[in-house]
Amino acid sequence: MPRVSLDRPAPEFSLPDFSGAQVSLSDFRDRKNVLLVFNRGFT
Repeated sequence: MPRVSLDRPAPEFSLPDFSGAQVSLSDFRDRKNVLLVFNRGFT
């Protein structure tokens, strides 16, 4: 994956949320601010 630059739109991606439902970055389009927090999973 290419490096993300400051002041540029983030690339589209999807990840499962805590309940297992897929959430995409585009689901939050047209919102003023989006804060992403990545938690390391437990194995």
